[in-house]
Amino acid sequence: MANLRCALVESKRRRAWPALASYEGIGDDFKALTIQHVAGFFAIHPKDDLNAGNFGDSCRQLMDEEERQKLVEGDVGPFSRRFQHLLAAAGEEIFGRVMRLLMRCKSEEIPINYAQLLYDLSRWQYASDSVRTQWATSFWAPREEDKP
Repeated sequence: MANLRCALVESKRRRAWPALASYEGIGDDFKALTIQHVAGFFAIHPKDDLNAGNFGDSCRQLMDEEERQKLVEGDVGPFSRRFQHLLAAAGEEIFGRVMRLLMRCKSEEIPINYAQLLYDLSRWQYASDSVRTQWATSFWAPREEDKP
């Protein structure tokens, strides 16, 4: 796990390459960087759940009750703005922004669907609008439990 965490630090990234070689995780192209980052994310927060939905679903769980109420009223709160900032990431910026929210998920023990995260991030620069739309829908779509 320590070697996988090295994938998140540019000067130490090569330490993770032996473990990531069979997954095409060697190099500096976007695909390899995506594999390296998701492996590093897992090494930091290994609470994996294939039923956790996409990263938008995980981030939604980080909202407090007050902000959920604002959503029902059609307003956005501070965490929603932070999520908007995540969705505005271009290219490799997404990795750092996911990392910050992933650390919050870790602190609150919210599971991550790493298979879905890998799939979504691998498409970020090519099909980013569809990934952004899926995450935004998961994050902001009205839910029965949020209604007063």
